[in-house]
Amino acid sequence: MKVLLVDDEPLTSESLERYIDWKGLGIESVRIAANGLEALELLPRFLPDIIVSDVRMPRMNGIEFATNARERYPDVKIIFMSGYSDKEYLKSAIHLKAVSYVEKPVKLEEMTAAIRESVSQCAAELANRNLTRSVIRQRLLTKLVKEGKTPAELRIELGEHAPSFLDGEIRAMAIQLCSRSEGDPAISESDRTEIADRLAELAGEPDDRSCLYGLLDADTMLILRQADDQSTTGFKDTARSLLYSLNRTYGDRLEFSIGIGSPSPAKEACLSAVAAVRSRFYFGTGLVFSEPPASEPVESNAPLEEMYAEFRGLLRFDKEEETIAAIDRLTHRLREMRDPEIGRVTNVIFRLLMSLHEFAVDKGVSATDPQQEEKFIWQEVGGLPTLEALRDYVVGNVQAVFSQLKERSAVNARVGIVVQYIREHYSDKELTTRSIADNTYLSQNYMCALFKKETGKTINEFITEIRLERAKALLKDRRVKLYEIALAIGITDPNYFSSMFKKATGLTPSQYRERM
Repeated sequence: MKVLLVDDEPLTSESLERYIDWKGLGIESVRIAANGLEALELLPRFLPDIIVSDVRMPRMNGIEFATNARERYPDVKIIFMSGYSDKEYLKSAIHLKAVSYVEKPVKLEEMTAAIRESVSQCAAELANRNLTRSVIRQRLLTKLVKEGKTPAELRIELGEHAPSFLDGEIRAMAIQLCSRSEGDPAISESDRTEIADRLAELAGEPDDRSCLYGLLDADTMLILRQADDQSTTGFKDTARSLLYSLNRTYGDRLEFSIGIGSPSPAKEACLSAVAAVRSRFYFGTGLVFSEPPASEPVESNAPLEEMYAEFRGLLRFDKEEETIAAIDRLTHRLREMRDPEIGRVTNVIFRLLMSLHEFAVDKGVSATDPQQEEKFIWQEVGGLPTLEALRDYVVGNVQAVFSQLKERSAVNARVGIVVQYIREHYSDKELTTRSIADNTYLSQNYMCALFKKETGKTINEFITEIRLERAKALLKDRRVKLYEIALAIGITDPNYFSSMFKKATGLTPSQYRERM
C-alpha cells in the first residue's frame, strides 16, 4: 500500500515520514507534497491508497484537494490534519467520509492508529473486491461450460465481465488439484480460492484482462485465452511453467495435473481440456496432458469377464503371486482401453474387491457383514485418484488376505503339534500345560490362549477328553482292573479317576462297563 503526505509545513510531513513505522503498518511507499496543487499533479502517477492531508494550505487547501481526489479515486482513504477546531472543516471531512480528523500538533500514536484503521479498511475492501471478482469468474465459467451459454448470452447476463475474446477460437487449460494428505483428502477452501485468484500471475500472464480464469468445481480450475495469442507449443510451455509454479508454491500439500484442449469455440475448448486432464487417472498426477482419453466406450467386456474368472480361480488355489500378476495384467488392459467414463473403471475394481471379500469369508478370515463391506469398499475405491492407486489398493488387500491365511495355517500347525503331543503323552502322570509348552517350544500363556481360541476348549479339558476316550476303550476288556486303567491314562488315584469319569458320563467306570 502507498501513502501520500500533503502539508505545507515540511517539519510535520518529514517527521511523519521519518518516525512512523510504515513497514510495520503494511505501507510500502510514502511520498510528500507541499500543497494541494502539487499533490493533485502527483496523484495519477503515484496512485496512493491513503492520503494524509493538512486542511489549511496555500494555493489549494486540503478540502479542495481531497474533493478532487475523491472524484477521481472513490476508494482512496483520507485522513485530515488541522490545528483549527473549525466546524465547517469537520463537516467537510464528514461529507468526504474521512477515516479520521487528527488535530495538530500531531501525536504519533494518534496518527499511527488512524493509519492502521485506514490500512484495515483498504485490506477489507480489497478482499471483498477479489471475492466478488472470483465469484463472477466462477459463475461465468459455470454458465459457459455446464449450462452451455453462448458468449452473447453471457454478455447479456454478466455485461462487461464476459470477455470479448470468447467470441473467437479459444485455447483452454484445465488444472486439477489433489490433496497429498491421505488422512484428509479434501482441498481447503482457502487454498482453492487463493490459487484460483492467482492463476494469471502463476501462469505468467501480463494481466488478467487478456485471459479468463477461475474455479469450475471443487477440484478443477480453468484458464481461457484467445487462440491467436499463442501457438500450441507456446501454450504447452505456459502449462509446464504453470505446473512448475504451482508445485513450487503449493506442492508440499497439493498435487497438480494440467490438461490442454484443442483450439475451438469456448465451451468445446473447455470440455476438451477437462477431458485431457482426466488422463491423470491412467498415467498419474504431476503431468501436462494434451491428448484426451478415447471418446468411444469399449466394444466388448469379454476380456474383462475372462480376467474376473481367472482372478477367482487363482484365489481358490491360494496362488498369491499369480493373483497379483493377474491384477497387473488387468491394470495394463484398463490403461490400454482408457475408458473416458472413470466410473466404469472404478466398478471393475469394485467387482474384484467383492470377489476377494467373498473368498475371505469362505476361508474364515473375514466375518464382515456383506452390505457393510460393500458400502465400505465402494467409498474407498471412489476416493482413489488414479488407476495405479486402485491397483495398489487391490494388491494390498490381496496380500492382507493371504497373510491372514498363512497366519491361520501357522496357527493350525502350532495347535496340531500340541494335540499330537497330548495324544502321545496322555498316559504320563506328570503331563501339565508347562511340560507341554516346554516340549512344543511355545510359551505357556500363548499356548493356552491359542489352543482355547482355535478349539474352543482348554488344554486340560482336551487332556481329560483324550484320557476318557482311552479309558472307555480299556473298559471293554473286563480282565483289566479299574486301577490299571487309571494308571494307563496317567491318573494315580483310582478314586479321582472314578469321580472324573462319572462327572463326564454320569456313570462310574463299573456302571459303564456293566452297560457295555
